[in-house]
This record gives sequence, C-alpha cells and structure tokens, in this order.
Amino acid sequence: METGLIGFKKPRQKQLAVESRIGSTKAFSFSRAPLALRRPAISEQRVRVLFLIVSFLFLVLMLRLTSLAWFQREKFSERAKRQHNLIVEIQPKRGIIYDKNLKEMATSLRVPSIYAVPRLILEKHKNQVARELSKILGVEYPLLRERLSRDKSFVWIARRVPEERANAVRNLKNLNIGIVPEYKRFYPNSSLMSNVVGFCGIDNNGLEGLELHFDSYLKGKTGFRYTQRDAMGREIVAREEKLIPAVNGYHMVLTIDQYIQYLTEKELAAACTQWNAKGGVAMVMNPNDGAIIAMASWPSYDPNHIQDSPAANRRNRTVTDIFEPGSVFKIVTMSAALNEGVSSIHDKYFCENGAWTVGRRVLHDVHPYGTLSLEEVLIKSSNIGTVKVASRLGPEKLYSYIRQFGFGELTGVEVRGEVPGILRPPGRWSGTSMSAIPIGQEVASTAIQCLSALNVIANGGTLYKPHLLNKIIDDKGIEIATKKIESRRNVLKPETARTMKKILQKVIEEGTGKNAIIEGIPVAGKTGTAQKILSTGGYSHSNFFASFIGFAPVENPLLSMIVVLDDPHPSYYGGTVAAPIFKKVMEQSLLYMGYRPSKKDSTGSWEQGKKAA
Repeated sequence: METGLIGFKKPRQKQLAVESRIGSTKAFSFSRAPLALRRPAISEQRVRVLFLIVSFLFLVLMLRLTSLAWFQREKFSERAKRQHNLIVEIQPKRGIIYDKNLKEMATSLRVPSIYAVPRLILEKHKNQVARELSKILGVEYPLLRERLSRDKSFVWIARRVPEERANAVRNLKNLNIGIVPEYKRFYPNSSLMSNVVGFCGIDNNGLEGLELHFDSYLKGKTGFRYTQRDAMGREIVAREEKLIPAVNGYHMVLTIDQYIQYLTEKELAAACTQWNAKGGVAMVMNPNDGAIIAMASWPSYDPNHIQDSPAANRRNRTVTDIFEPGSVFKIVTMSAALNEGVSSIHDKYFCENGAWTVGRRVLHDVHPYGTLSLEEVLIKSSNIGTVKVASRLGPEKLYSYIRQFGFGELTGVEVRGEVPGILRPPGRWSGTSMSAIPIGQEVASTAIQCLSALNVIANGGTLYKPHLLNKIIDDKGIEIATKKIESRRNVLKPETARTMKKILQKVIEEGTGKNAIIEGIPVAGKTGTAQKILSTGGYSHSNFFASFIGFAPVENPLLSMIVVLDDPHPSYYGGTVAAPIFKKVMEQSLLYMGYRPSKKDSTGSWEQGKKAA
C-alpha cells in the first residue's frame, strides 16, 4: 500500500473502482430530493370539491343525453331524414291537344335542361365555369356567378335549351355541371289557332286559352322517387326506397277542324291586311249542336315564342272584344216580331224616305225608301222600318227576346276571359233606346254571341251552348269523358225560323249580301256596318265595325259563320269587306266536308245540292 502526501494510504486501483460504484449506488438510493421539487399533498377538501364538480357535469351530460334520446328523438330523427333522405319529383308528360281528326295542335317534347352542383365546385374555379356557361348558353355572367355562389347541391342554370347548346355543355366535361331531360310544350302549327289553344309557362302550367281552362286534365299527376343522398347532397341511386310513377295528362280532342281553321285564319288575315283593319275575328260553327269548327283572331302570335309578341295579340277576340253589332242585330228584332205575331212578312211600313225624327234623334237610312214590307225592310236593311217593327213589340218584349237569344250573358264556352257584353234592362233605357237597340246600337256583344243567335234561326229555333271540347281520352285512346250537347232553351217556333231563313236568303240574293253568293250553294245571311263609339261620346262617322253573319246551305245548314273587321278602310261596309271572307271560307269548307253543290242538268234545271254519303 502506497502512502499519500499527507499520510493517507492509497487503495489499489481495482478496489477503488468497486468502491466508487458501490458508493454512488448508495448515494442514489438514500439521497432526498430538494424541498422545492417535492409534490404538495392534495387535501381531502379539494378532493371532495373536485368530485362534486365531476358528478355535476356527469349529471348534466346524462340529462342532455336523456333529452336527446327520448324527448327530442322525433325532432332530430326528422332532421336526419331531411338531410339524408331525398325525394325526387318525376314530372308527367302533359296531355296533347288534338283537333277533331286527331291532328296535334299542342304537344310536349323532351328537351335538355342544365343544372349545377355549386357545393362541389371549388371557389377558385367558379369564375371560369360561369364565364364558360355564359358564353355557351347566352345567360348573363353575373346571374350565373350568383347561382354558383350558393351553398347548395342543386341549382338550375338554364332550362329547356336547344340540343346543340346542351352538347356544348357536355364537351366541357365538368362533373359538377349536369344535364337532365324535361318536357317542353311545343305547338307544331305555330300561330294556327294560338289565340284559342293558349300557351304554358316554364313549368308546363297552362297560362292562357285551352291550356289554362283544361289544365287540371292536361297536366297529369307528379310522380316521386324516394331515395337517399350523401353528405354532399348527391343522390345514392342504389339506396332507392320507393317509386311512385308519374301519371301522364289526359288528351283533349276538340271540335275544331284544323283545315277549316287554316282557311278561316288565312282569309281573315288577308282581308285585314287588304282593308287596313286594326283587328278582326271569324268563327265557324255547326249550327245544329253549337260545336265550334274554327275560331280565329287577328293579329295572332306564335306560342313557341311568347316573348316576341305583345299581350294584345294573345287575346281571343271572339270572346273578349265587344262591339255594337249594328244591322246584324236586326235579325233579333224581326224574329221576335214574327214569333210574337205582332207583324207578318207582308205588313207594310213607311220608311220616311230615308230620314225620320224620333224624339230628339233623327234616324237615317243609307238609301231613301218609301213603303216596304217587313221582308223588304230586312232585305234592304232599313233602320227606320226596323224601329217601326220594334215599336209593335214594346221595350219589355224586345228585351226579353234579346236575352233569350243569348245577349247580355256568357255563352259558357270553354275558354277564359269571356265577357257578357252590355245590355241594360228597360228600366235603364234612355229616351232614344227604342230607336237604337232594335238596330244594334246601345247594346254591345261578342262575336260568339252574335253567331249563337244566328244559329237559333239556322237550326229551327234552339239556342245551343257553344263548345270546343269533343272528348277527353287517355294514352290508350280510351274515352274518359265525352262532351254532351247542351240545349239552353227554345227561342223561336219552327215556322218562325223557316220564315227567317227565307228572308235571310233573299238578303244574300237581292239585298246587301250579294258578295256572299256561292254558285250552287244556297246561302242565308245578314250584313252589318256599325259606327264606333267615340271616347268623347256619340258615334264616329269615319270609324266602323264591318260584319257579316250567315249559314249554308239554307234548308239543312251544315255550317254557320261570322266575320267582323275592326275599323277597315277605305271601304267599311260589311257587304264589301266581310262578306267575301264568308264566301271563300264557306265554299271551300263545304266542298272539303263532301257537300256537292247543285248544278244544272241537261234540261237547264238546277239539281239540289247535297252532302256526299
């Protein structure tokens, strides 16, 4: 053992290493941490407080869970259903409107519509998408940008677009822009009968005409597909739960004949253009049951392009526009006098040589006449003679017959917007009414009222309700409903009607209606030229309604017709501007229906015309 410098002995090296390890172990095992690093002891009071807090929170949590699980279960279940369940509407196909021969007047076509899923389009891409769609679809960029900004899983971009635009959208190959088929109303004959058929809105709901009146039959019933969607709002097709198919609308079969409608509109438009008229109407009916064969208004419009037409062109003037009928109204006065027996066709009336003072009014005839029979009064359309005939009836009887002929009330035809016209009761008549109403003044009517009144004479004395509907059928052609012919009332005795037929035939052959003569076809009718009422009161001497009503053939009428032109010029007489329209339409229509005009045989005698078997 070695001795150190101060007298201690140095251990051996190995011993020192072992001792060093042992000493360090003991130092670690038995040493105590400094006071500042010791963990403080938790008091019992603090433990209790902590336990109470945790218990309270647990109780609140349990109450909340109980509330959600039991008391608000239905509320949140319903919310979950709304979020994940998806109900997809299946639109039905709107019914077709046919003419009497099952030619389509209105139908529906499948066309593409564009939609977007804004929720899936990244914000940084929305401007570019909106610009691309705006360029293709012609929709304003700000509108598209606003729609793409919505936090929705579906927004319409453009509905019922042309196929070429839909193809351009497909070429974008944007998975968040979709195309779905929709039905679009289409009118294959453009403006033909548009004022009667009407049109539909963007959702295929009827807005005007027959589309509106029969909307409940035409639109069908919407179907539904019950399925589910994911968190992004996209449909999960495989999770479809229930399907309720759509029921297509019923089809309307009208009394209208498309060919006769075409003839009527063609001749009306040509005459209105030729005579510079502001407007015009023409109607063709079956006088034996009130069926409307043609119903035309001018000017017209194309229902495929509603935005290109003013609202004034869309109305059905045959039921919405009223006018003083003028001389055509004289058939009511004469029929009433004959039916009541207060006059016969041979009774004579002095027509004052063209001017007669009645109260404070001077009544004029177009031409001066002396003494005329009742028959001649109507043939020559004498105002003075007609008023003298009416004086034998008196106000009450005259008013009663005017009402029985259907004036002053709705006809009930199946279109919206019909007006009853103007007819005041005798208690409200003025001192000049008995010299005005018998000749078609101080009374206003629609074209359909005038033609219905003429039909009373044509069919032997019965007023029928005018109608456009023939029957309603389904997709398989099965009849759902058939229109019943409605007789409103008997107005004239059969012998009175026969007498009036003969007189009206002479009006055509000898009187003011010669421009309506059809070779080989006996025609009956009456012209009318009525002064328009000024806004300041009184009658205009330069603005007129020119009209003509008639039927053919006389003995067994197949068709009746009315033509009215609003303010034609330079000529304005009904016999000049309206009667030729009647002639052209009636002649071609009867030939089309198979009527064979009478013709001379080898002896020079006329064979009676008849309808082909």
